[in-house]
Amino acid sequence: MDELEKIRQKKLKELSGQKERKEKNFNAPVKGSDDNFDEMINSNPLVLVDFWAEWCGPCKMIAPVIDALAKDYAGKILVLKINVDECPQTASRFGIMSIPTVSIFKDGKIADNIVGAVPKTVLESKLNKYL
Repeated sequence: MDELEKIRQKKLKELSGQKERKEKNFNAPVKGSDDNFDEMINSNPLVLVDFWAEWCGPCKMIAPVIDALAKDYAGKILVLKINVDECPQTASRFGIMSIPTVSIFKDGKIADNIVGAVPKTVLESKLNKYL
């Protein structure tokens, strides 16, 4: 197999992997990182990002709501959790100063921010605007 064919096969494998990832129905939040954030945001049309920290009381309060949204909207949105202590570059890049901050990304661009522990109905109404 010549070098060009090897590159072609590798690229086809990568593209088919991206297609599989897009079609997956995530029914639980996915752990994000500084390394995979852009890929996750750009390979899913609608992403809800929960910026949180382990030590944050309001973050713990909203965690069951985030889990429920991931389950309720499986196949429609990706729910991504970004621990601001583990992912300082991503948190800094989006100016996250207060947590929890829930951001909604539509087609790779930030569409909305919700700061603080809010009821599920508030997050659902924001999400439904972008579906």
